[in-house]
Amino acid sequence: MPLHAGTLPLSFSSRGEIPTLAPMLAQAIPGVVSISVVDAEKRKSRSGDRLPRDPLRRESSGLGSGVIIDHYKGYIITNHHLIDETKEIEVALDDGRTFLAEQIGSDQGTDIALLRIHAPNLQTIPLGDSSKLRVGDFVIAIGNPFGLGNTATSGIVSALGRSNLGLERFEEFIQTDASINIGNSGGALLNLRGELIGINTAILAPNGGSVGIGFAIPVNMVREITAQLMQHGAIQRGYLGITSKELSANLARSMRLGAEQGVLITEVKPSSPAERARVQKGDVLTAINGHNISSPPQLQNVVGLFSVGQQLNLSILRGGHTRQLVATLMEPAERIVNGSELHPNMDGVVLIPLLPQQQNRYPSGGVTVSSVDPERAGWLLGLRSNDIIFSINRQPVNHLDDARKAAALSTEMVIVRVYRGDKIIEMIMR
Repeated sequence: MPLHAGTLPLSFSSRGEIPTLAPMLAQAIPGVVSISVVDAEKRKSRSGDRLPRDPLRRESSGLGSGVIIDHYKGYIITNHHLIDETKEIEVALDDGRTFLAEQIGSDQGTDIALLRIHAPNLQTIPLGDSSKLRVGDFVIAIGNPFGLGNTATSGIVSALGRSNLGLERFEEFIQTDASINIGNSGGALLNLRGELIGINTAILAPNGGSVGIGFAIPVNMVREITAQLMQHGAIQRGYLGITSKELSANLARSMRLGAEQGVLITEVKPSSPAERARVQKGDVLTAINGHNISSPPQLQNVVGLFSVGQQLNLSILRGGHTRQLVATLMEPAERIVNGSELHPNMDGVVLIPLLPQQQNRYPSGGVTVSSVDPERAGWLLGLRSNDIIFSINRQPVNHLDDARKAAALSTEMVIVRVYRGDKIIEMIMR
């Protein structure tokens, strides 16, 4: 009989009909690989735990996991943070064989990377549909915890659509209590059919170990990203040109909308695809290409799945009437900026525009520190992930272009002011 997510496993051993997942795991485990990364210059394993005191952490210490999704071409999915800036990636199969992997492409925004090995007799894990998940569905996590080799743990889906965690630019995580530990990053989260429904990526670890709260990237997001990586080797995200906020309860009631239906458009960028499609400030956006939109982070996630040149069908409520508008995505107006472009002492810092959830908290604007390499100058300066830079050389910084212009005002001394939570911190670079 088939196995259905959310039901008890229906596979039995031969000893008196004892419930067991063994037949499903026997098929799935060979599709999960162990990954070790080596920096060719330093010839040692890299650490992925860049913020050891941060309770939200990615689980990596030079070791991780991956999932085979195409046994003909040898494609393997893993996490971007595991293989970022590495020269050698070694893949160990469950049967003991090892291969050096080729990096096809990687996306920091979703923490997804695509590798390829050339090997016969690979086992593929089929892709499921994460949109059908419900809280309470049974799930199995398979990975390489602490370098032990493939290990399976079980649990349930604890929550869906987790965002605002500050781990990635695009977040809509599956939360699970299936045990996930160091080394599980990039591993599989399966339903009871043995289908991949997520890629494990982080845990909540206030005391340095798992406390039963893990996060996985939904497979539907993985499917869209890997398709672009296979085709282009990189993600060519399109630009729509709107900002939004959640609907107030009163406004939702007045429009006869559900509690989680739609976002309010607060700004339409000039000359953007949204303006050309005649989107207006005050419109309520309810869906994009059939994907229901219920929050600003979800809007960012959905738009982030589409590439430059793709058409988006926008479902809009305006004046009590539904309108269907079509926007063609353009090249992004703002890109990621490396801190070294602004000053040598900001080397290793990656800056991005404010995330949707940050725009409400910092209405005066700023730019977000997306990541900081602890081995480079930006870390020694004191910058940390999720800092908000709002001033450089006493000039207000609202956008990435503002940061470039303000930093160019002085080459001898640069003064940076940041928000860190509710604190304001000033840093001086000479």
